[in-house]
Amino acid sequence: MKKILILPLIIISVIILTGCNKKIESTDLTNIYLDDMTIDMKIDSKKLSNYTTTDRYSGNYKYKFEEIIIDTNKDNKINYLFAKLDNNTVDIKINNNKIKTIDEVSNILGNNYQDKTYDREQQLKEYIYIDKENKIKAEFVYLTWDKHVVWIILSK
Repeated sequence: MKKILILPLIIISVIILTGCNKKIESTDLTNIYLDDMTIDMKIDSKKLSNYTTTDRYSGNYKYKFEEIIIDTNKDNKINYLFAKLDNNTVDIKINNNKIKTIDEVSNILGNNYQDKTYDREQQLKEYIYIDKENKIKAEFVYLTWDKHVVWIILSK
């Protein structure tokens, strides 16, 4: 009898969960800058001397620093940026506005995002924005208890 009840409950749960999946509308993400760098910009090697090199991050990225991770394509244009906001060592600007909280992000970029749990134990969630025209994805990971953005990932 229990097996008969469990199967319909599983099917209903799957239908509800997939039906609640919100389709993300496109948002212009070309005005997001991490220390004056953004996707598709040519890398300026002189600026990189301000960062602390590290080998603690895994992944095959071209530039790995304590403060920021950068990868480039064959034309030396940025196609991946990762920055932590924990020590205020990297400025994050959207439309020339410095951001600290996820509310500031959504006030500037709008509500066309997917809100997901990133790490339940550490109380981290994320907003994911997509720019379909420029093929850019922005992920803002934030603390649920004070809404401060802890890191951002821009990728193409």
